[in-house]
Amino acid sequence: MKKRNPHADSNRLAGTIRLPRKVLPQAFSIFAAALAPLIPPSAEAGTNHVLRTAAELSQALKAGYASTGYAKFELTVTVTFPTRPQSRTFSAEDATGPVVLREVSTWPDNKKVPLPQLHRGDNIHAVGYIVRHITTGTSMAEVKSLKKLSTTTLPPVSSVSAPHLRDQAWQDRPVRLLGIVQDAFRDEIDTYWNYLVIRSGHETVYASFTTDGSDSDRLRSVVGAEIEVEGLNTSFNNGNRRMIGQSLLTTGWDRVRIVKQAPENPFAVPILDDSYDTSAAIASGIGRRRVQGRVIAVWHGDRFLLRTMDNARIVRVDLAEKNPPRYGQCVEAAGMPETDLYRLNLSRAEWRESPAETAAEPEATDVTTKNLTTSIWGGKGLQTDYHGKAIRMKGIVRSVPSPNGDGRLTLECDRRTVPVDASACPEAFKEVEIGCTISAGGICIMECENWRPNAPFPHIEGFAIVVRTPEDIRIIARPPWWTPGRLLAVIGTLLAALFGIFVWNRMLNRRAEQRGKELAAEQVAHLTSDLKVYERTRLAVELHDSLSQNLTGVSLAIRAANRLADSDPGGMRKSLDIAAKSLDSCREELRNCLWDLRNQTLEEASMDEAIRQTLKPHVGDARLSIRFNVPRERLSDNTAHAILRIARELASNAIRHGNASEIKVAGAIEGERLLFSVADNGRGFDPERRPTVADGHFGLQGIYDRVDSLEGDFAIDSSPGKGTKATISIRLKSQTP
Repeated sequence: MKKRNPHADSNRLAGTIRLPRKVLPQAFSIFAAALAPLIPPSAEAGTNHVLRTAAELSQALKAGYASTGYAKFELTVTVTFPTRPQSRTFSAEDATGPVVLREVSTWPDNKKVPLPQLHRGDNIHAVGYIVRHITTGTSMAEVKSLKKLSTTTLPPVSSVSAPHLRDQAWQDRPVRLLGIVQDAFRDEIDTYWNYLVIRSGHETVYASFTTDGSDSDRLRSVVGAEIEVEGLNTSFNNGNRRMIGQSLLTTGWDRVRIVKQAPENPFAVPILDDSYDTSAAIASGIGRRRVQGRVIAVWHGDRFLLRTMDNARIVRVDLAEKNPPRYGQCVEAAGMPETDLYRLNLSRAEWRESPAETAAEPEATDVTTKNLTTSIWGGKGLQTDYHGKAIRMKGIVRSVPSPNGDGRLTLECDRRTVPVDASACPEAFKEVEIGCTISAGGICIMECENWRPNAPFPHIEGFAIVVRTPEDIRIIARPPWWTPGRLLAVIGTLLAALFGIFVWNRMLNRRAEQRGKELAAEQVAHLTSDLKVYERTRLAVELHDSLSQNLTGVSLAIRAANRLADSDPGGMRKSLDIAAKSLDSCREELRNCLWDLRNQTLEEASMDEAIRQTLKPHVGDARLSIRFNVPRERLSDNTAHAILRIARELASNAIRHGNASEIKVAGAIEGERLLFSVADNGRGFDPERRPTVADGHFGLQGIYDRVDSLEGDFAIDSSPGKGTKATISIRLKSQTP
């Protein structure tokens, strides 16, 4: 029997078609092939359907098989593009076409899977599953086991042009592409991944590969070079950048051939100017550009503003590495042109010092936040013309930079806040504290992301002031002594004093409560002692009224049997029988006394519930009906106890001697008397011929004695076959609640 994959979910057909055993495999294959194009993207392939060709597997990957589970494949294919470091993705093909597979060193069952190193031309047998990853939404063919069969010599990889990469015939196949490297950079999320932006003809293609992260200089050195790169042409990328579309995946620098070296001078590129359609040129990839001028602002450790030598333009430069120039330095920067749709900027740039000199910055203009955020028509709108200008703003400091922060403080002006950046000049904030009124000067920058083809209008974050020198920050007024912090300190002191008074008061109250509890404990102990005496007295009376009387009868019966032993054997046996019954009665009375000591029925607020709990252990399956309309507070403990004992005795007799299946207990108060009855549907008896103490039956006699002690009356209404009803009338005395 085939073992089911614990990580796979199987689809089951709604109905079952019975076919002859010989034609079943063929019929199933035909049926599956007919349904394959109709399977929706969210369907799962069951483990009974094994994909055995590259075309089937490629189609299943595109259809989005295994949305929540796994679909099995088993292929015999030839490797056309082997695995790469850090990413075990490779391509293979058979007679039906190519497919992209992925090796995994550890399967979800945490079992290590040793996989051999693959090379181009290896014929392999691969078994695995299609897995859709929840985080990325991509379906991948992951290999669980792989076996090399043989090696085939394949023809060289074909050279193609950029437009051919979109041709289906070259999809998921290795190709060679010739072009010029316009840009090269490392992924800032996963630094193992490197990207080359290659200009081939009139199109731009991305080539990606992984390294150990120590080749930053080599990345920069290939910018501007003409190269031929060999890689896998695919729209699939298992790195962090998954939506870049068609790209080349290669194994590393070993697949990159330099056809023509890049210029030795990275700054030997055209000047950045506005002589072309900005967005169209950048989108199509115009390549690196350079600009020369004076640094007028530095922030974030990797950005600076540069005013060109002719003072015609302001250019924002985003550096590839955090090594910014100083404020006022004349530099030349080269990088990739980008735009925020207001002006041209340079990204992933590098710079060098320039001997040229430019004019000094003009004096700062005094502004407010209203000037920056109000249009010329008086409505809300950002004044982008202030970008790159020297301004000065007066306001109150609401926050200062933290030791490991971004070097910015928050300045409040006209009830609005503006960040002031001194990350390149941290000593400017040395004397500044929260609450100070300062005059902050510097270069106004508009913080805005660069344009992308899919984002027509980049979002503008706002304005910030970048401090140039420590002299840009002037403290106008220190915060008053009565600061919010000191106010909080005073409030805290008062609260501490109030808390001390509260604690002292609580200690006194706790001491008084403790003393009160001690007095209450003494009173409870005294009452407990009185209750123990009372309970002992009641128990002595119970034992005297029941056990003592019964034991006396036993003694008399045994003596009578002893006298009749020789003269009247029949009388002797009768006396012994009476003695045995009397002993049984003693045992029953003793059991009832012990039960009375353990139960808590006298503490019940309802007599109905007290009677129910008392009778329940003795009536078995008989139906019990109780309607005792007497408030518990009208009865003393002695009276309540006597009622419970009487009801229990009558109910036990009805079950034991009358085989009753239904017992009814009712009670009510009429005037100064309590009337209650116990009725059953048993077989009844003749009251005139009821068993007596002489016969060893003490139950009824005990009831008579209890009723007499309560100054009450006891009557029995019964006849053979008609059940029994016992009625008790007790005179109530005035009770203390």
